[in-house]
Amino acid sequence: MILKNYIKLLDIDQFVDGIQHHDSKENNNLLRKFFDIKRHYDLQKLIEQMTIKTRREIFFSLLDELNSSTRLILYLQNNMSNDNDIDQILINSCSFILYVILKILNDLRVKVTDNDLEKYQNTILTLFITFINEYFIKKKHLRVNEKYHGTLIKEILHFICNITDKTLTIPIFININCPQTCLQWLSLSYLNGYEYKCIIGILNNIARHDEGVIVLSKSDCVKIVRQFKNEVLNINIDFIINKDMRSAVSLLLDLILALVVDPDELHAEEINSGTINQVLSTTKIILKSTGFRYEGCHISELFIALMKLCTNDNIIDYILQQNQYQTIFLATLKTFLSDIENEKLNDDNFDMNVLTIMALANIIWSISFHDRYKNELIQNINTLKKLEVFRETDTINYVLPRIYIPHQMLSLRRTIDGIWQNLFPSLPTKLENKSISNRKIICSLMISYSHVNIDFCRQLYDVLSTIPQLSINVDINTGKYLWKEISQTIEQSDVVLFLLSKDFFYNKSCRQELIYVTDILKKLFLPIFIDHDFKPTGWLHKRIARLKCIRFGEINFMNTCEELLSMINEHLYMNISLVRNSLDIKQWNDQEVKQWFTKNHILPELYEFYQFRNGNELLLYGQAILAFPWINEYERIKLRFEEKFQQQKQNLSQDQFLQLINALERLQKQTYFN
Repeated sequence: MILKNYIKLLDIDQFVDGIQHHDSKENNNLLRKFFDIKRHYDLQKLIEQMTIKTRREIFFSLLDELNSSTRLILYLQNNMSNDNDIDQILINSCSFILYVILKILNDLRVKVTDNDLEKYQNTILTLFITFINEYFIKKKHLRVNEKYHGTLIKEILHFICNITDKTLTIPIFININCPQTCLQWLSLSYLNGYEYKCIIGILNNIARHDEGVIVLSKSDCVKIVRQFKNEVLNINIDFIINKDMRSAVSLLLDLILALVVDPDELHAEEINSGTINQVLSTTKIILKSTGFRYEGCHISELFIALMKLCTNDNIIDYILQQNQYQTIFLATLKTFLSDIENEKLNDDNFDMNVLTIMALANIIWSISFHDRYKNELIQNINTLKKLEVFRETDTINYVLPRIYIPHQMLSLRRTIDGIWQNLFPSLPTKLENKSISNRKIICSLMISYSHVNIDFCRQLYDVLSTIPQLSINVDINTGKYLWKEISQTIEQSDVVLFLLSKDFFYNKSCRQELIYVTDILKKLFLPIFIDHDFKPTGWLHKRIARLKCIRFGEINFMNTCEELLSMINEHLYMNISLVRNSLDIKQWNDQEVKQWFTKNHILPELYEFYQFRNGNELLLYGQAILAFPWINEYERIKLRFEEKFQQQKQNLSQDQFLQLINALERLQKQTYFN
């Protein structure tokens, strides 16, 4: 309360005039009282006794005061006059109060998300970054008050490091260019060890987020990190980074490389330089430590890095062929599954322990693709069954909204399904020996892809969905299908399209789908490269090496779609083509229009309501209603529609009508009118 009132007083000119000209000693005594209070009371113990709700209230109350203080914002903007000693009194007061606030905020250890920080993004958080940046620029040339200001800088860096440790906040810091700025700071040669450690800690936190990896990759992160290792860390100058700090900095740098560098590249370039070995050896150290922490890192961070590394089969072999790591993974999973039963949902490490279990499960799924390692997994089947029991509890649903899940960490349910399928392969529900000698009328087609590539998948789907002869199955929105549903869809499809990219290659679910098609069903599939630079290796290369592939990006998109349809025609004895001219649609009869309604999952009663006799009527209607807000047409027909289907008690919702509008928009995009 005293602190908040003092912040408010700083915005009153009469108070500022008083402490500058009349009561500077009294002001200094008051400021010292804050330290006396901290020394007299064990604030850390008091904080530990607070509820999570109370901690959050204090945290955001102080942050709001800071965010709304005109005087403190002026200080952070470096817009205060410092021409004389009187001006310096106010500057020192602002600096001191900022330091105290940040000290308390850091001690509170509140868990925050991007939603919590959104209103501070363009104000106080941006000011913190620019304030540090200006200090570092001046630091090269000016040594005046370096120690004084350095203390505040240290606390601001500590605050940013703490906040970004909650991975959900990373998009906020990406928006204010924090990744690029931190890389610039890491390139400076004159910072001290603590400053370097905090900067590297922030970069490691950013690298734990998928969007952070993208930004860091585009900003020469790998080059800058390796340069720092060679030019600063490895030269062993203790006055820059001392021995106590060196191991922590070394670990963080290797974690950044493990998260940012492509696993294939890391295996080829880094196997002898220590990155993978560093992650492995530190994992063993942390597993023996109290609280599963070491140098500020929780074991979950190491297992998430290993989870990404284990998408590379060569790295799996490298890891598992030394020091019984498979046994370590299984034993650790067993330990965490047992321990979490006795933990409370609000325990500090509870969320991290759930992440550890999920990361380990994903690692085991990667291992289960390899025949040579299956026996040990089967011998530990009770641990895997316990994992399945854990998934059925409410714990996961409670924790998931509070934690960040990287895209390579698949859901626990899908992961468990994947492990069982690899260890005990399920046969198709019904294998039919379909004859393809007769010309087909409708082709059932499934699209398998990584959800990272959803934009391309939508683009392809929008084109193919205009073709009445194609019935398309694709998981566009949810990404939550279970293996049983996926396998049945594959079995019922005439052909499966695999959208191949680096993300597809590293996705365990995509891998399992392709293996099921090629190794078990031996079903017709078409490899489609959507990443021009992607070159398949390993498990994927050996299954598609001799096949004719479709490659998007080399020629016009629509022409490549035509090439794809030609291949489908060739294999299934069909005669389908793209709807690229409105004359094609105009010639549709009423049954072809009905097929279009069905294929686009439009309410069947809407087809009966409109009773389009041909494609021309459908096109003209689409042109007419798309020229105006769709809600007008919805309100115009809603009453008539419900009167017509009154006996069936069929209403028309906005969502049901929007399904028609969206389908008409897609149809219009894929045609041109004569």
